[in-house]
Amino acid sequence: MKNTREHIEKAPFLNIEGLHRDLGKVIIVAPHPDDESLGCGGLIAHLAAQNAEVYVLFLTNGDASHPNSSKFPPDKLGKLRKSEAINACKILGVKEENLIFLNAGDGKLAEKFKNDHSVINELKQFFLQKEPDTIFSPWRRDHHIDHVAAYNLINKAAESLESTIVEYPIWLWKKGESADWPAKDEVLVFRLKIDSVKEIKKAAIQAHISQTTNLIDDDPEGFILTEDLMQPFIGNYEYFFFPAKSKPAVNETYFENLYADNDDPWDFETSSYEQEKYHKTIAAVSGKSFENALEIGCSNGVFTRLLAPKCKNLLAIDLSQQALKSARKRCAGLSQCKFMQWDIGNGLPGSNYDAIFLSEVGYYFDLERLGIIFKNITNSLQSGGILVMVHWTAYVRSYPLTGQQVHDHFRKNYSNRFKLLNSERAELYILEVWEKTEK
Repeated sequence: MKNTREHIEKAPFLNIEGLHRDLGKVIIVAPHPDDESLGCGGLIAHLAAQNAEVYVLFLTNGDASHPNSSKFPPDKLGKLRKSEAINACKILGVKEENLIFLNAGDGKLAEKFKNDHSVINELKQFFLQKEPDTIFSPWRRDHHIDHVAAYNLINKAAESLESTIVEYPIWLWKKGESADWPAKDEVLVFRLKIDSVKEIKKAAIQAHISQTTNLIDDDPEGFILTEDLMQPFIGNYEYFFFPAKSKPAVNETYFENLYADNDDPWDFETSSYEQEKYHKTIAAVSGKSFENALEIGCSNGVFTRLLAPKCKNLLAIDLSQQALKSARKRCAGLSQCKFMQWDIGNGLPGSNYDAIFLSEVGYYFDLERLGIIFKNITNSLQSGGILVMVHWTAYVRSYPLTGQQVHDHFRKNYSNRFKLLNSERAELYILEVWEKTEK
């Protein structure tokens, strides 16, 4: 089953404010000058505004775009397109010293991949030197021989690295056939809002004058970016395909390090996002009260304090002893609250709950462990009990899963024993309330 264009255009959002943190050191790989602006111009502009470390690697100089021009033979055209790329990246906020031009041969990348290991070795050395956290590559089936070859070159050169390789579509939008689109579980699709930097991106695209104007007028068969071809790139979003494979589960040390110097590492008390989410969660169970509730992943107890008045008995558990210390202090005087250090990967404490709250926890596990957790939650709930799940849906490179994957996994494998009471999707989180219908 393929993702349709409609599915892709409704993908979860990347978190603009945290892009520099979520992506780390970034290398954008462009098969030709202009691919960086078309596919990643908004992303680059956002990252540059956040003072992120960004490099743009041009595999070719694009000197074959007008093969019949006598005014601009390949050597002259290659120099022109290189200067256009420098200007475009300057507009986007990337320093010239962070631009790399391999000049591997426009239209010849597939041949290089098969027969010439020098390009792969050069890429490998560059990746080893820069140690990128995230590499952006053309989509693996992007309907252009150089784009497909670029994907293969990058994956081969980066195979020994721990970098995340993210793909971006160019020709998929206008030339892609059904078989070219991502299969449903092949990648994780995200979209990035670029409306605030859209004019910067447009200016960067237009800096590629040889490709967007009739500057080269002596080759009627030469390439030009028409208004129709540019249409997918001048809207309010860019789209990126992240790896679907989950990473290893996060361990206890991760959380203890987080809480070591800060008892509120996610700004639960002050973040407008967190406060809105908490109040939406409480509103989602409005009118309900609980005899025996379990909060999984209580952290420092900010939400616990809001939830407690709805509960006669509330057991709040967390993996971090540091977090629990803060939670006990914050909820002192709330006699219905009990706190326990617990690893839910090893089961749940007790059973017969009429409510279980799983908030911002599921994505710390791999799918196999998450499945066991959902099974234990199901077995620990009374018939008629509710499961409230809330998860951040943007990408975080240190998490094994995304929030959307967590909710999709539950819906696909465990929802047959539940009835959905409430579902709400905000820009950066999903909230669902499920009622258990079977014993």
